[in-house]
Amino acid sequence: MDIRSNFGKIVNWDCLPKGNFNCYMFAVMNTIPTEVLEYVDIISGMPVLRSLIDEHTPYYFADIGQISGNTCYTNSNELIEALKCDFETLGLSVEECNSNTPVPEGHIKIAFYYNTHGLSRGKHSNFHFARQDGDKWFHKLGWIGSIKQLDYPIEEFLVYNLDLMGYFLLTLNHNRT
Repeated sequence: MDIRSNFGKIVNWDCLPKGNFNCYMFAVMNTIPTEVLEYVDIISGMPVLRSLIDEHTPYYFADIGQISGNTCYTNSNELIEALKCDFETLGLSVEECNSNTPVPEGHIKIAFYYNTHGLSRGKHSNFHFARQDGDKWFHKLGWIGSIKQLDYPIEEFLVYNLDLMGYFLLTLNHNRT
């Protein structure tokens, strides 16, 4: 199954079970079971993904680096690189931007937050994402929380003990089919 197949589609998030996806999957508009990189096909260049879903784990989930297998990061630069590797594995092009960058048609913009205090010890920690739709920002509150619209500018959005790591524009990489 191509994990990219739902990118950019209009999704009624209220119809999906709230506990089946986290803020990361909400941010990248993934509504299909999460998969991780098994290997890259040397002929087609396409990622071959292995589903993490079975009858005992019916979740749409992801941790930073989980999708690409790039889970060893000990500083902010490595963390951002792991995130970008996830996006690339999903077949998404990524560009760093700022909160005021316009969102071109066919793109989504996300804000990424992370608790960086344990990174130097190799400890992975809490993270959060918000996604811009039109001129509004939305985020999903944890695993079982609802999707909420921010009632204030994204620059004023504070997530407990998390640092803003950056804003990113994402689009499908049309060089991969």
